[in-house]
Amino acid sequence: MGRRLGRKQLGAAVGGLLAAESVYIAAHIMPDGDAVGSMLGLGTALSRLGKACTLACADPVPPKFDYVDGFARAVSPPPTTETVTISVDSSDIERLGSLYDAAIFASRPVINIDHHVTNTGYGSINLVQVVPSTAEIVLSLVKRLGVKLDRSIATALLTGLVTDTRCFRTGNVTSRQLRVALELTRSGASLAEVTELIFNREPIATVCLWGRALANVGRRGRILWTEIDRRLIGECQAAPNDDKGLVSFLASRADVDVAIVFRETDDGRIEASMRSGPGWDVSRAALQLGGGGHPRAAGCTRPGPMASAREFVLSRVAECLEAQEAARAEESH
Repeated sequence: MGRRLGRKQLGAAVGGLLAAESVYIAAHIMPDGDAVGSMLGLGTALSRLGKACTLACADPVPPKFDYVDGFARAVSPPPTTETVTISVDSSDIERLGSLYDAAIFASRPVINIDHHVTNTGYGSINLVQVVPSTAEIVLSLVKRLGVKLDRSIATALLTGLVTDTRCFRTGNVTSRQLRVALELTRSGASLAEVTELIFNREPIATVCLWGRALANVGRRGRILWTEIDRRLIGECQAAPNDDKGLVSFLASRADVDVAIVFRETDDGRIEASMRSGPGWDVSRAALQLGGGGHPRAAGCTRPGPMASAREFVLSRVAECLEAQEAARAEESH
């Protein structure tokens, strides 16, 4: 999972896809722009090669991404008779939600395309590279497949890149991501349009949800947190992922090292989304809690109720921060 994709794995993926008659592409639950853009961009590229593509996500694709070609094609049933299964932007198999069927996944090649450092390598072919977005890995695959970039593919992949870098503001952005963006814009994508649609087009339900959540922010030392339960989601008539971006907003406040948003799911479990400031690694705590992610953007899911899950996660994250601080102090001596 280094800076470069393994040639053997990439070659195996290309060979398998060129030989496949039909492909099932699965995005993770509560899909963000990287999952959506990677799924739709790869689906469009494979369709250009004459492949029958099923695009799937267990949760509805957020309406804000309706400008990406293929948006209306996304379905929710698990795979059936497709030749190859692809997962995009999912660090582990559980993130696929109801799309995962153990028997079906075991019966055919599974190509795991992802950029999370905590990826479990669950595919028979793993295209896993620690870069800012999964869309970058998909771009490499599309080019190896010999598909010419066009506006549809480029717009989808730029959506993924812009979303996961917060418009090139995350600490892992290098000149490589700027070159990728240049290639995608030269292929027909509009950076101005994509940025506007991702960051400046939020429904009223999101405004309601954020307002209520911000009014209930709590602080535990260097950790800023808030919670969103099912009652609040219902009162705001919000969609499952209308809180996206809230945790990053909290993490950008002064004098805060980590921000956490706790969200209650329909089945009563508690999802904890974590973001950290420079120099702090929340993926360590997320792994200990059964989750995963990136050093500065991670998460986990815990059993409810809210109060007990919140206290458990807050205590573990605090311990993790203390351990990192102690390690730094030891290194400095």
